[in-house]
Amino acid sequence: MNYKVAVFGEVLWDIIEGKEYIGGAPFNLACHLKKLGVDVIFISAVGNDERGKKVFEVMEKYGIGKEFINVEGIPTGVVDVEIKEEGPSYTIRYPSAWDYIKLSPHKIEKLREEKVKIFCFGTLALRSEVSYKTFLSLLSFLNDCEKFCDINLRKPFYTEDKIKICLQHTDILKLNEEELMVLKKIFNFHGKREEIMERISQKFNIKMVCTTLGENGAVLLKNGAIFSVPGIKVDVVDTVGAGDAFSAGFIKAYLDGLGGKEILNFANKLGAFVASKRSALP
Repeated sequence: MNYKVAVFGEVLWDIIEGKEYIGGAPFNLACHLKKLGVDVIFISAVGNDERGKKVFEVMEKYGIGKEFINVEGIPTGVVDVEIKEEGPSYTIRYPSAWDYIKLSPHKIEKLREEKVKIFCFGTLALRSEVSYKTFLSLLSFLNDCEKFCDINLRKPFYTEDKIKICLQHTDILKLNEEELMVLKKIFNFHGKREEIMERISQKFNIKMVCTTLGENGAVLLKNGAIFSVPGIKVDVVDTVGAGDAFSAGFIKAYLDGLGGKEILNFANKLGAFVASKRSALP
């Protein structure tokens, strides 16, 4: 069956060692899903500039429609990425076009007619009230589909209230170990990693919680059962976008009806592959 997955959020250009690479976690996710054969709807905004035009060129290359992309008089998003031994650091420029994601009532109605199976989102695109308002509208119109949240916490662009809103509408939560510790602190949870995942699942009625562990693999809480896989050894070039590839693999395997261990194995392989290449979309 050909499922449709809607992805909401930022598209931008990562500047890494003086070179520009297209990125943004939601955009990376959309492109990886499309490569895996999933029908994708991408919802975002670009600037009326050369970088915005290049975004459309890449979308056309991947076969992703631009119907739900609005063009703004604000520059297309840019992130300055510094590759460090402990992992990449990000300087996210503000404002960016994706801070102004808008959908007319006509387009929202059209989106509802698309019969979306999964709606994907994170917290970064919610930093502006314009995009946040659009996100809330989409939640109300897409209330029949499953919600996948890659929480993607980036200081200082998240708030406790917006995290709660996201989690209250999430069916599948994906986060890394550092983000898990942030939630532990916010909600005053105690215990080991798997216990914290279970507390999050219970508090927000989330049926699956997946924590990625970098080179140590990943762990999944699914319907009360714990699954885990070890890391895959690769020569790491940079980890930018590896988590987005993992998310795409996770969603594809889930849509294909695979079990917990098989979902993790497939997602882990995609994440490791991207980590062995330069840029989020090798």
